[in-house]
Formats: sequence, C-alpha cells, structure tokens
Amino acid sequence: MFRLTWIFGGILLIFCAVFIAQGKSGLIADLGLFVLALVIILVRFIDIKYLKGETMDNKPATLRDWHGYAIKVLIAAGVLFALGKFLAQKNIF
Repeated sequence: MFRLTWIFGGILLIFCAVFIAQGKSGLIADLGLFVLALVIILVRFIDIKYLKGETMDNKPATLRDWHGYAIKVLIAAGVLFALGKFLAQKNIF
C-alpha cells in the first residue's frame, strides 16, 4: 500500500492542480496540494526506512533515493501550483 501511495501520488498532485486551475476551491486546494506533497514524501520515507522499500527497478532504496525523490516532488508541487494559479487567472478551465 505504501509503495502504491508514493508511486501514484503524483497523479493526485495533478488533480489538485486542476482544482486550483478551476478557481473554485480556494485555499483548500492550495493547501491540499502542498499537504499531499508532504504526505507522499513522508510515506516514501517510511517505505524506505521501515518497510525495506525498493526503487522503481526493484533495487533496495536508500535515503539518498528518498532525498532525490523529495526534491522532485517538491519541485513538481511548486510547478503544478504555479501552473494551476496561472490557468485560474487566465480562466482557461
């Protein structure tokens, strides 16, 4: 369950960005996107530290893998947030 959460968590981040782009959710979608990003990062940490997590190519994951993953998720969340706000401002959705 943990592995599926961090693998497919990016899709949920995209859905949050769509809600932000629609401009109807306000602060809930804004906070939700970043809280979700932090939860995904935490789940990945737990997977690696306590559940013998693996990389996508089935090799044992290390905290170095987690660090890289955390940075990518935070960057993706920031880009999705900015894109959602931009699209909301232009009323594209």
